[in-house]
Amino acid sequence: MPSWNPEELPKPASDRARLTADLDEFGYCIIEDALPEKTAAAIHARVAEQAAAETAKGLQKLDDLQSFGDGNQWVYLLINKGEVFRELLRQKVAREVVAHVLGEHHLLSNFAATITHPDNQQMGLHIDQWWLPVPRDGDAARMRAGDLSRSNVETGPPEKTAAPINPPVVCNVLWMISDFTPENGATRVVPKSHLSGRQPDPEALQDAVNVTGKAGTALVLEGRTWHAADINRSDGPRYGITTFYCGPQFRQMDNYPFGTRQEVIDELEPDLLKLLGFSPWRGYGATGEPGADIRPGTETVGEMKL
Repeated sequence: MPSWNPEELPKPASDRARLTADLDEFGYCIIEDALPEKTAAAIHARVAEQAAAETAKGLQKLDDLQSFGDGNQWVYLLINKGEVFRELLRQKVAREVVAHVLGEHHLLSNFAATITHPDNQQMGLHIDQWWLPVPRDGDAARMRAGDLSRSNVETGPPEKTAAPINPPVVCNVLWMISDFTPENGATRVVPKSHLSGRQPDPEALQDAVNVTGKAGTALVLEGRTWHAADINRSDGPRYGITTFYCGPQFRQMDNYPFGTRQEVIDELEPDLLKLLGFSPWRGYGATGEPGADIRPGTETVGEMKL
């Protein structure tokens, strides 16, 4: 059994000061009633409908992050798959909490739904910025950024360290689209692990807690916090949606300027287009036209002559 006193851990809250204080101390916070009940129900129905249609049409493909039989079904690039999903990006409190972690300028990196079916494989504990090399003394051996993989990261205990560590550069908002309970595998979190400066051994037992909540609750995890989905031992699926954010200087998991459908681009307000990466940041993401928004290659300047 976990040794954490539940009364000392973050509880669902709506006050921004409480939420950011929980993030700073524990590495996560829980937004109470982040979505109205009707909105959560509408999103649940849209996810189920989209997942069924993609499966029927053979569009549910596996990538190198998944394996057959893991019990999880993913619906990717939700920006294209319904206005009800895009409403998640407009939720003020969640965006304010993300800005507390990442700063005023940040990008949406990944926007996907997960349907976790009963008897899924248990996910190993991990952090979301696993690809960031750990700090080193100036003359110490270092890990080259391009050589990192999930199998060669440095692991260690979850306790706070006195050594320098990386700041959080990503932030994950997990929207509970159905009730999250211990029985259906609510996300496990290791409180205060964000200050350890190390990553967990996915095979080792850790003192984790299940973060539970009713549909419409949101769990916010800063990028260094140890977490993982648990085993769904119930008789029905669990629905969740991830809006995963990163600092503006990092490569996004989803390529929105390339992958977003034109009819969606035409409807999005400037703030959301910027969030998706359609505007360069400090010169990063530019397409050869300083100060211009990102455009398809068919519209950018090519070879010219007088």
